[in-house]
Amino acid sequence: MKIINLLVLSCAVAACANPTTTDLTPERPRILVVNDDGIDSPGLSELAAALAKLGEVVVCAPDGNRSGASHSSVAFSELLVVKEIQMKGTSYACSISGTPSDATSFGILNLGQDQPFDLVVSGINRGANVGKVAHYSGTVGAAMEANYLGVPSIATSQDSKMRDFSMSAYWTAQFAKSMLGNNPDKGICWSLNFPAKTDGAWKGFKKAPMGGSYIKIDGYKKLEDGYRAKLNFAGEHALGSDTEAYLDGWITITPLRFNWTENSLLDIDWFSATGHLGDSADH
Repeated sequence: MKIINLLVLSCAVAACANPTTTDLTPERPRILVVNDDGIDSPGLSELAAALAKLGEVVVCAPDGNRSGASHSSVAFSELLVVKEIQMKGTSYACSISGTPSDATSFGILNLGQDQPFDLVVSGINRGANVGKVAHYSGTVGAAMEANYLGVPSIATSQDSKMRDFSMSAYWTAQFAKSMLGNNPDKGICWSLNFPAKTDGAWKGFKKAPMGGSYIKIDGYKKLEDGYRAKLNFAGEHALGSDTEAYLDGWITITPLRFNWTENSLLDIDWFSATGHLGDSADH
């Protein structure tokens, strides 16, 4: 994992201090930036500005907050309303009326029709997407849509208590730069999660598998006008998981594969004990 080793070294040397502008490569990649917090999110504009130092940036994001949208889409049921906007550091930016994954598909298929994108970066989300929580995430869903359409992706998130997105944006851009130079797998979403800093600094980067859950829905409380979810932030911190590393102060790096298939189970003959389907009297 050359890409990760480079980043661990750079973070250790710099001690996550204030960044300086790095030299750019002659070839400027084309990067699509999306999110789930909406077009007005400061994490989106900060990320776009950081990535603009690497290449051409195009932004396409939902017109409002779509947190928790996962990989859902309105493409099968609604028309998309697209509005062009101005955003610093971008060659083009727009909002759409759909979900985070719709922003990715519209961006790749329409805005990238003549000039394809080299990378999709989703974020910066306000709130971590480590562990099982990633399945709810519109940030991760938008990045996974890129994999579905054959473009490598990054999903980047930070602790909800953090209001400054500049350092997370800087290190996400550094990760993107290294990733683009290492022939990235188009079926992988690299999930980055930045915890709250301890004593003004992060411990560094740590590779960790998806696991655990720092937040759970314990039930629903009945109110006058409906039911409100009861959230438990104690969660489970599986040993060796990205959740454990994140809660311990590490910036986590987790490769998530678009294809969910558990190949080891495909060889099991589920019907060996019941005979052939044609033998059933109820068919």
